[in-house]
Amino acid sequence: MKEKLLTLMGEIEDANRRQARLYEKLERSWGRYRAAGEYSSLVETAFYLNQLYSGYERVLEAVAEVFGNSVEGPGRHKSLLEKMRLHVKGLRPALVGDEAFWCLNELRAFRHFFRHAYDIDLEPGKVELVVTKALRLKELWAEDTRDFMHFLEEMARMADDGPDPG
Repeated sequence: MKEKLLTLMGEIEDANRRQARLYEKLERSWGRYRAAGEYSSLVETAFYLNQLYSGYERVLEAVAEVFGNSVEGPGRHKSLLEKMRLHVKGLRPALVGDEAFWCLNELRAFRHFFRHAYDIDLEPGKVELVVTKALRLKELWAEDTRDFMHFLEEMARMADDGPDPG
């Protein structure tokens, strides 16, 4: 179990670094859209919002796999998000708090729209709302994952995977 916990911690840290790069790209493309109003910058911003949620979802899936909370089938994306909001007594704390959950859910819904939209123009107001949620989520995620990482560190410290080499 200790190896799984340490691997999960590494995955979360790596995902957070990747997300930081995506946020930089998001902020640049959104800034270009706001400055020039070019539709191509709006589409680029939407693409980065889509990528951000995919990155967050990878972390959710990794946590679910380690703690036996995986979900399959229709509605799995929303179910996964809802499970990560739960504190499971005796197993794990919630990965995300309520406000982060709502921001993530907005990003999830936007990703679904973005991936399945055909011949539909993006609405700048909707994109702006999702950008605002994504930027708020950046702060919330940092806090939530910091707390979750402390939990994982403590679990790894307590895990007994064999004799103590020292």
